[in-house]
Amino acid sequence: MEKEKNTKKENLEEENFWEESGFVEKIKPGEMEEKMKTFHKGHNEDMNFKCRKCGKKISAHNKDWHDGMCDNCFNKEHSKGV
Repeated sequence: MEKEKNTKKENLEEENFWEESGFVEKIKPGEMEEKMKTFHKGHNEDMNFKCRKCGKKISAHNKDWHDGMCDNCFNKEHSKGV
């Protein structure tokens, strides 16, 4: 039964991965190591950047992992139904 649950979850994740609202960004060789430094930072840490859409202060995490946007602008641009 546990194996069946995992398979269903994996199938759902794969289906969601290809939805139109997904966000995927190409990373140049050697850039991944630098970006990973901000992957686990919070959305309120290292607030030295500005949203490229609205100008609101954003974190290093958002700069590197949310297309340079605050959460609101990112969700409006990349999430279905928001």
